[in-house]
Amino acid sequence: MRQKLFVFGLILSLLVACSTPSSNQDSNATPTPRPPAPALEKQTYTVEVGEVVDQIKVSGTVAALKQQELSFEQNGFVKIVNVQRNDVITAGTVIAELDLGDLPNQLRQAEVNYTQVKIQYDRSATQRDLSRQRAALDLAEAQARLDRLKTPKSADIASAKVNLESAKANLSSVTASTAIDIETAQIALNEATRNLPLIQEAFSQALYDWDGVKNDKKHPQYDQRRQAYITAQNNLDRGTAAMSTANQQLQTAKAVRQPLIEAAQANLERAQIAYDMLVKNPDADEIASAERAVKRAELAVQEASQTGDPELEKALSAAELQLENIKKAIASGQLVAPFDGIVAEIGTAPGKSVEAYRPVITVINDTDKEILVQNVSTEDAARIGVGMNVEIFFARAPAVSVPGTIVKLPTKATSSASTINADPAYHISFDLPRDLTVDVGDLAQIVITLKREPATLWLPPQAVRTFEGRRFVVIKDGDRQRRQDVRLGIVSSERVEILEGLNEGDIVVGQ
Repeated sequence: MRQKLFVFGLILSLLVACSTPSSNQDSNATPTPRPPAPALEKQTYTVEVGEVVDQIKVSGTVAALKQQELSFEQNGFVKIVNVQRNDVITAGTVIAELDLGDLPNQLRQAEVNYTQVKIQYDRSATQRDLSRQRAALDLAEAQARLDRLKTPKSADIASAKVNLESAKANLSSVTASTAIDIETAQIALNEATRNLPLIQEAFSQALYDWDGVKNDKKHPQYDQRRQAYITAQNNLDRGTAAMSTANQQLQTAKAVRQPLIEAAQANLERAQIAYDMLVKNPDADEIASAERAVKRAELAVQEASQTGDPELEKALSAAELQLENIKKAIASGQLVAPFDGIVAEIGTAPGKSVEAYRPVITVINDTDKEILVQNVSTEDAARIGVGMNVEIFFARAPAVSVPGTIVKLPTKATSSASTINADPAYHISFDLPRDLTVDVGDLAQIVITLKREPATLWLPPQAVRTFEGRRFVVIKDGDRQRRQDVRLGIVSSERVEILEGLNEGDIVVGQ
C-alpha cells in the first residue's frame, strides 16, 4: 500500500510540472503599446473687478484678564500644597510651601530677639524724651527767674504777695487744725479710759456667774448666764480696742503736727523770699547766678537732645536685618495668592522637586476676560499694532461677530537695569453681547482687517508669478502667450489686487 501511494504522488508531480508555461515563452511575448499622455492644459483666470480685503486671520483663546503664574524663588522640595484645581482663594493666602528646614524656628528666635532689643531701645528712647522734657522745663524756669530778677512785673509782685498771704494763712490753719486733732484724740482716749474699768467689772461678774453654772446644763439660768458672759467678753474686747485706737490716734496726731507745721513754715519762708526778691532791687551776684543757671539749663537741653545709645541702635538694626532676611528666605519658599480668584492649574505636588522661578501654579480671576493670540507669523506680526479693531468669532457662536481691540503686544524686552517677564501673546479686549457667554479656554477666530478696496482689479494669488523680484503674469492672447509685468496692491490669501499691467477681462494662465 505504501508503494502504491508513493507511485501515485510521483505521477501527480510530473503532471503539474508539464502544465506550467515556460519562462522563455513570457520573455519573447510582444508588449502592447501605450498611447502617449495627453498634454495637460494649465488653468486660466480672468481679471475681474471686485472687493479685495487685506486681512489677518489668527486663532486665540479666552483667558482671564487677571492671571498670574506663581513660582518659588528658590530650588527645593515641595512640602505642602494647600489647594486643589478650581479652589477659590483669597489674596494673601499661602497656597504652597517648600520644605523650609529650620527657618521657622529661626524666625521665632529672631522675633523674640528683635522684641527684646526693641523693648530696650524704646525704654531708652522714652528716658531720652523725658530727659529732654525735664531739661526744657528747667531751662524755662531758669529763664523766667532771670527775667523776674531783671524786670519784675507788677503782676508777679501781686501774685507773690498773694502767695505770701496764703502761706501765712496756711500756717495758722495747720497750727489750729493739728491742735484740734490732738485735743479730739485726747478726749476719745479719756473716754475710753473711763469706760474700760466699768467694762472689766461687768466682765468679772459675768465670768463669776458663768463659772457657777457652766458644768450644770440643767440649771435654770444656764443659758442666760452663758449669753451674759459672751456679751461681756465682746464688750471687753471692744473697750480694749477702743482704748488702744484712741491712744494710737493721739500719738499719730502729735507725731504729724510738727512736720505739718514745719512744712507750712518753710512754705511761708519761700513765699517771703520770693516776694522780697521782687520788691527790692536785685543783687548783681544774684543776677549772675541766674544767668549761669540759664546757661547750664541750655547745655542740659543740648545734651538731652543728642542721639540715643549707639550700641542699642546698632543692636536694633542687626536684629531687624536678621528678622527681615529670615522672612525673605521663608517668603521665597512660599507661594502666596496675589489676588482673590481661583486656582486654574497645579503643576506640582508634595515631595516633588521644583526649580526657582519655574511656574508651578496658575491662579486667575475670571471676572474680566480677554483673548490671547500666539503663533503669529513674522510677516503678519510686523503689521499688527496696539489699538487695532478686530472681529471675533467664538467657537461656541461662530456666526456672531464680536468687536474687539488689540490692547497689548508681545513683550520680550530686557535691559541691564531690569527684566520684563516675557509675554509671547497678543492681548485683545472685547465686550460680549448680553445673550452670549464664554468661558476661560474657549477658542475663537480673530479677523484683523488692515485695508479694504471695494472695487478693484484682482486675480487669485496662484495666477501671479515671481522671478528674481519681478512680478508678472502670462496673458493668453488667442493662440499665443506673452508675459506682462504687474504692480500689486493688497495681497491676501484669496485675492491679489492688480494696480497696473492688466485690464478687466484679460485671460491669465496659471502656474
